Amino acid sequence: MKAPLAMMALAMASAPAVAAPAQQTAASPFLGLWKLDTGAAPAGDAGPASVTAEFADAGAGAWNTIYVITAKDGSARRMTSREQLDGKAVPIAGDRSIYDSVAMTNPQPGVLVMGLSKGGALGSVRVYTLSADGREMTESATMIGDDGKPTVLHFRWMR
Repeated sequence: MKAPLAMMALAMASAPAVAAPAQQTAASPFLGLWKLDTGAAPAGDAGPASVTAEFADAGAGAWNTIYVITAKDGSARRMTSREQLDGKAVPIAGDRSIYDSVAMTNPQPGVLVMGLSKGGALGSVRVYTLSADGREMTESATMIGDDGKPTVLHFRWMR
């Protein structure tokens, strides 16, 4: 799932300038525990039994992020990271079978952008948007498929 370097460079060069991450004076509405609506996920019955994501304030502008993917047989994969929401990559601890680093930013209230990589190669970009009441989160995950073409999948998360 690798994109040619030229394609990535072209995309980066043509992207508009992005403002600095939104400063949050109050607790972010993203903080807390989220549960994936696995019944509505693209994988359907072939997907995991459950997926949770937890974003927690670690102080000094940092977040602790924990993802747990539980298979139908009860086995679980756990991934953790601590990031500053400044768009700079940090290592993922725990299960690193798919991704080994993450970068996150909060470009505006109600929007969270996450980039994931493995071995220095971009694997996925995920954009999370909150519903107006903050009870649901939509994830749009962009990745390069085995056919070399980009694809976007959508996921629904709930409190």
